[in-house]
Amino acid sequence: MKFKVALAGNPNAGKTTLFNCLTGSNLYVGNWPGVTVEKKEGELKNTSESISLVDLPGIYSLAPYSMDEIVSRNFLLNEHPDLIINIIDASNIERNLYLTTQLMELDCPMVGALNMMDVVAKKGVKIDVDMMEKLFGFPFVEISAQNETGIDELIRLVEKIVVDDKRQAFPKIFPEKINEMFEVFESLLKDKYPDVLADYPRIFRTVKLIEKDEEILSKLDDPAELLGDIEKTREQIEEFSKHDVDSAIADFRYRFITDSVNQATRKTKENSFQFAEKLDKVLMNRFAAIPIFFVFMFIIYYISITLVGNLTVGGIEWFINDVLIVNIASGLGGIGADDWIIALINDGIITGVGAVITFVPQLMVLFFFISILEDSGYMARVAFMMDRIFRHFGMSGKSFIPMVVGLGCSVPGIMATRTLENERERKLTAVLTPFISCGAKMPIYILMASVFFTANQTLLVFSLYLISLIVVFSSGFILSKTWFKGADSGYLLEIPPYRLPKLKNTLTQVWDRIKEFLIRAGTIIFAASVVLWFLQNFTLSFQMVQSADESILAAFGKLIAPVFVPLGFGNWMASVALLTGIAAKEMIISTLSVLTAGQASGLTDAISQIFTPVSAYSFIIFVLLASPCMAALATMKKELGNWKDFLFALAYQIGLAYVVSFLVFQIGSRIFIY
Repeated sequence: MKFKVALAGNPNAGKTTLFNCLTGSNLYVGNWPGVTVEKKEGELKNTSESISLVDLPGIYSLAPYSMDEIVSRNFLLNEHPDLIINIIDASNIERNLYLTTQLMELDCPMVGALNMMDVVAKKGVKIDVDMMEKLFGFPFVEISAQNETGIDELIRLVEKIVVDDKRQAFPKIFPEKINEMFEVFESLLKDKYPDVLADYPRIFRTVKLIEKDEEILSKLDDPAELLGDIEKTREQIEEFSKHDVDSAIADFRYRFITDSVNQATRKTKENSFQFAEKLDKVLMNRFAAIPIFFVFMFIIYYISITLVGNLTVGGIEWFINDVLIVNIASGLGGIGADDWIIALINDGIITGVGAVITFVPQLMVLFFFISILEDSGYMARVAFMMDRIFRHFGMSGKSFIPMVVGLGCSVPGIMATRTLENERERKLTAVLTPFISCGAKMPIYILMASVFFTANQTLLVFSLYLISLIVVFSSGFILSKTWFKGADSGYLLEIPPYRLPKLKNTLTQVWDRIKEFLIRAGTIIFAASVVLWFLQNFTLSFQMVQSADESILAAFGKLIAPVFVPLGFGNWMASVALLTGIAAKEMIISTLSVLTAGQASGLTDAISQIFTPVSAYSFIIFVLLASPCMAALATMKKELGNWKDFLFALAYQIGLAYVVSFLVFQIGSRIFIY
């Protein structure tokens, strides 16, 4: 028999880390909300039973405030799992137990995984798990997912409960008077509205209808009469509690939680977290926090781009050009291969793919440092500090999280906007996130910097980072007042504890991002390089050309090149490179490499003939701000939900890129004369 187990808990409770421990998977783990934006599934390891474990998005409650909460709630209600593993950050137990009281209303067997018990011990707190089981009606296990302790005990308990299939007796958490009101309302539903959400758990249905949950009410065909009966019950609750219904229900939940925690926990020693508190006084200082963040980013760019680049780029280029290409040409020539086959392999495939591979070491180091900042809990603090800045531009600090995720790839960055509760902010952030440069664009910047700005490579790339932020803020302000008008949301972001990044997790994240980069190099870029070589070497009558200027590609490129003349790169090669970048941004470098492969001077010298320093900077500004690759565009369309917003976003991104590049070139060419 196949069993289905759901893993549910608050954001940043260690859910994905636990999922990896229980299944042997290598999902990326982040020390902030928004890492899991879709449910993921794996098989529970070290068990004789067939148990499928589903990792649900982290949620604070079963109220449908964000897409994550809707995904998790719909799964729990519609898929009817055999068991819920409720992971609880035991170092912040009261806040985490709020979701627990709601999960209890689903009437599904449950296990409580008290995570981060190593942190709890350092805080000098002891939790009585037997008392917790007595108070909440289901068993608890002490674990530390990061240190992989308590995992075997949890697996054995999960296996035992799903096999036994015994119903758990959850306690009533509300005062007796409120429970009586719920029972009266439930009897009313049974007698008067027997078909209303009949397949939902009884107490969950009752509470959500009384709360006037929008998702629940939307499932009713004609709720007018029922709403009248709901209103009567709400008035009774408000009269009894002296508060509005939502506040009263939340207050009763927390009263139950606080009373239970007081009974089940005791202090054993003083808190030993003074160092973290002192560190926060510096890193979260109102005036110093943002400058410190920019210093960190500058150092990261300097190490990854300048230092690592100086050590690796020359060696990789030497291997590709002087070893690989030379030996392949010699080997193929020795077996009598035609010149066009040798040219296809060397000038097309190896040159196109190799131009991208050259920058892999720099990207690896960049991703490594960004992963450390995320895993340590520092990025969540930056997001919190960014809130007071973002708030002035129509967003919240939570919008910063997708943008940082987008530093690796725009696709997960745009998907991470699902963690935003406010629909207006979610759509706005999805449109703005591609302005933050992804890893695929980085090789283009590095190449141009190495050719035209050798002494100031780090400053050039860092300036692009600053420009992207300026564009995000200004666009956020404009669009929030025009296309994406609406009310701002409240801001809730958990500040996680500082944690020493786990090397395995950091390397997993770096590998996942680099693997995606290499897969594109071996598929999209490989295929596109072959096509580009043919288009560059044949005329419309399929005759081989003497010069690339006579080719099919040149003919097409010359048609569109005039559009980019005001931007400084009206050369047909640069225009074609921009178009191929729609498939994947790395293709821009591959295209330029293939198109200039026949020139004895090499790629860097060929590029110096196509661009000037000002037009090169204008070119990379256009690459930075123009619409992302096809995969990111498809994701953006999905998250925006309609063609109207998507087409507007596309036009805005391309139009803004054109205007900014135009200004950069026109102003820059008047200041700098070459």
